[in-house]
Amino acid sequence: MGSEKINTMKRRLVSGAAMAGVAVVAGLALTAGSAQAETTDVGVMAGTCASGYVCGWEDDGYGGDKWMTWNPSGVGDTYEIDGWDGDNEITSVINNSGHGIKFYDQDGQAGSTLCVGDGVRINNLQTYAWNDRAESAKAVSSC
Repeated sequence: MGSEKINTMKRRLVSGAAMAGVAVVAGLALTAGSAQAETTDVGVMAGTCASGYVCGWEDDGYGGDKWMTWNPSGVGDTYEIDGWDGDNEITSVINNSGHGIKFYDQDGQAGSTLCVGDGVRINNLQTYAWNDRAESAKAVSSC
């Protein structure tokens, strides 16, 4: 089995474990009252991107599968978004990496770009005409 497929399987396992944790937290919120559950569900899902990481989801509002969970080691570090399911499927992004993240619409950090600053959360990339376009990324000093 190739390393790309192994990495894909690892990301899916991590994503599944994170979603199981979200389900437990959401279940606890439901016991506190439905109004609270409605206001915390997106916050809980958005909060699944740890400090030091860049995360990308297939749906707006940080929903659906999380196809990107990247911890860049420093400026210049690059990332290829998974070509099987994640590639061209990123719709919402959280950047908690400590770096600016430049997304590219082609593999190998080529093509048009969208730079997302550190600490920025984008609920729907359609706002920037970038829905389902990201294919690769690079850590930069700032946007």
